[in-house]
Amino acid sequence: MIFSIAIVLSVLYAILLILLLVGFFRIVGSANQSAKAGGVSVIVAFRNEVANLQYLIDSFNAQVLPRECWEVIFVDDNSTDGSSELVNSAALNFNFRLVKLSGIEGKKQAIIEGVKGANFNLIALTDADCIVSATWLSDLVEHADFALLQRPVIADARGSSVNLFEALDYASLMAVSVGSFGLGRPVIAASANLAFRKDLVDVGAESLRADISSGDDMFLLHTAKKSKGNRLMFDLSRKGFVSTRFDGGFAGFIRRRKRWASKAPGYNDFDTILVASLVLLFNLWIVCLMVLFLLGGATISNLLIVWLVKVAVDFPLLFVYLKRTDQLKLLLVFLPLQLIYPFYISYSAIAGLLGGQIWKGRQIN
Repeated sequence: MIFSIAIVLSVLYAILLILLLVGFFRIVGSANQSAKAGGVSVIVAFRNEVANLQYLIDSFNAQVLPRECWEVIFVDDNSTDGSSELVNSAALNFNFRLVKLSGIEGKKQAIIEGVKGANFNLIALTDADCIVSATWLSDLVEHADFALLQRPVIADARGSSVNLFEALDYASLMAVSVGSFGLGRPVIAASANLAFRKDLVDVGAESLRADISSGDDMFLLHTAKKSKGNRLMFDLSRKGFVSTRFDGGFAGFIRRRKRWASKAPGYNDFDTILVASLVLLFNLWIVCLMVLFLLGGATISNLLIVWLVKVAVDFPLLFVYLKRTDQLKLLLVFLPLQLIYPFYISYSAIAGLLGGQIWKGRQIN
């Protein structure tokens, strides 16, 4: 019975990945419409990022877009490590403002305050632990015919094998994001490289679900999807790449995964719920088959069939995305990641839904 269920889930999972691959090629083959924006306001919400902010500031200083066409609003979410002092003391060769939250807290509140004070209609989001390409903003304002735009976030794979694994894991999320945008039913967004027009996308405590600690990007996406006329895009141009680096080793990797899972109970977007549920159930059944095999309740062929289906349908979408973003070296850990993926994704999803996580010294709601 369990193996039969696994086969059904395998077929559904394969159909999902094939559809996402079709969506990916739609994105690659589409032509961006040109509608130049008058300017762009960049919002960086941060908390205790003194170790990272200088790298982001340096990448802002390297922007080729004339400074009169953009601004950066740094919003300090009650930092205690001198992050605000760093912003004020650094050499910033662009227009910027520093806003400190008072009486409120949380990244979502920081974004809301930043949007309120933005001088431009076009808003770009990135994180304090990111580095943006020199053409990040110039490319954005040249192609602004959208309500919401997602662009690639590249995780730095240098340093350790854990970084390689997490970079590939994150690339798989980005690949799913591209494919889902191509299908016109986006299910993943990342605020490290997200842009939107504030006249078309509502940004407030209710729309961002400020009562839930995580998920500013996902709830922003879900809000944008509710307006039928909104054009939601994914742009794969290398000019708009953003890179980030994850820290904390394997424990940090799992903490991030649990934090991302913790926001799921607040979802009301059908596409996101469907995809997340199918991926989780499919991987849970692989874990179940492994346990049954060890207990003598399933054969090795039962387990191998389902695992090989996962490998066979995951690889094409991941390959085309990695090739497009110059990350093919990550395929070195593709098979090892496939072996452990069902276990850590099942654990982190369940643990995240149960709650109790701490992030940057705060309890995640």
